[in-house]
Amino acid sequence: MNLGTVHPCSRLRRGWTRQLSATGFAVVVVGVFGLVGVHPAQGRADAAPAAGAEGPVLDLPVPPRLLDTSEPAEPTTTTTVPVETTTTTAPPPVETTTTTAPPAPPASGPLRPPPPPAPAKPQVASSGPQAQAQVEEVADSSGWSWRAAGVRFNLGFYPADCCHWGVYESAKSIIWIGPTAFEDQNRLRYVVLHELAHAWQYRQNRFARFITDYTAWGFTTIGPALEAGADCLANVWGAAGGHYWTCPADARALAARRFSGDWR
Repeated sequence: MNLGTVHPCSRLRRGWTRQLSATGFAVVVVGVFGLVGVHPAQGRADAAPAAGAEGPVLDLPVPPRLLDTSEPAEPTTTTTVPVETTTTTAPPPVETTTTTAPPAPPASGPLRPPPPPAPAKPQVASSGPQAQAQVEEVADSSGWSWRAAGVRFNLGFYPADCCHWGVYESAKSIIWIGPTAFEDQNRLRYVVLHELAHAWQYRQNRFARFITDYTAWGFTTIGPALEAGADCLANVWGAAGGHYWTCPADARALAARRFSGDWR
């Protein structure tokens, strides 16, 4: 029986928030317009007495001079005040600094420091005497006399079908535990106990009964029925979870009865 292949599968901005450019133009225009005044000249000529005239002479008045309309009028004076221009140069823009404020602390309490980084996962040996002893210790926790049943453990991928977590080679009663099964303790325990459950199933030689047992959950052929039963028995022996399904409580109870020898 094979288990699936493992797939390795959180500023400061400086800039011109505004640029002020103001050029003020104050234009004062003053116009003074000259007033034109025309003053006509008026005169009068007094006739002198004729020389040598005797007696009183009638002094006739001299008629007034006629106004010569063609006589030029007094010159007109126009004064133009130069335009006074005032230019105001704006001061250079004020440099501003924008600071992003940190998030406000939660109202529930003071800020807590970030959690420390997770410790590096220790290297677990997947071969050698220490790894072999670890695997056999897990198998012994099942309560089944696997040694007496002639079952052996080999560490490494099954040569004929790489690279599964674990494989039970029924023809030789060898359980192959691949190096990827040593990723963590929970996985190692599950793989060892699941493959050991397959060895137990083959020693019982009740394949038709296993199909009948798990038909109620939809496993109606021998392969799926054996995988479902191995997951349930591994849970009975202390493995967490399952790879092929999540064994419900009544299926685990059934697997426990079968392991105890109750085949009713």
